[in-house]
Amino acid sequence: MKLKYAFFIFLLLTVIAFGMMRYHQFQFESETGLKFNVMEFELPGSLEKLNELIATWGEPEQKAFVLKQLQLDYLFMSTLFPSIFILCLWARKNSQVLELRHHTPDKFQFPKNLLLVLAAFQVLALLFDISENIRLTHWIQQGSVGNMALFETMVKLKFFFAIVGLLGGLVMILITQSKVGKIQKIGW
Repeated sequence: MKLKYAFFIFLLLTVIAFGMMRYHQFQFESETGLKFNVMEFELPGSLEKLNELIATWGEPEQKAFVLKQLQLDYLFMSTLFPSIFILCLWARKNSQVLELRHHTPDKFQFPKNLLLVLAAFQVLALLFDISENIRLTHWIQQGSVGNMALFETMVKLKFFFAIVGLLGGLVMILITQSKVGKIQKIGW
């Protein structure tokens, strides 16, 4: 399967997963009048604030909602990070096609290496997100926070890796895709 098609399939799955999470949130908020902000759980700022937040969301119905959101997040993360991974590889492949077409090996060596690193970062981002969800689930179920070592650092790195990978991949796609498209039309 071409990387371009794989990217768009995973992107569609990401949008569907995001929609499912937002629909679940909308239903809960309209039924209870409560407002949910996942960022308060992901980046609470301190152990005390997260413990306070977990206590605030400790009613059985509220706790069940938050745990369901974390479950839906597994679906979301299993599509988002692969989307960015594929985008980076697609952009890298386009760079290679341009090098071959113009007989300029290594013209895009730095961007190709960077895109490979950015793709690899998506694997780390996925692992960090899984770790985050496991820890949050455990803390919410037990009603208090355990060891928060590196928790917020991993969350921040997850966002950084995703944003940099997305931007890097998109920039290189914009630079290379129109040129690669022209090459493919003339039979290269």
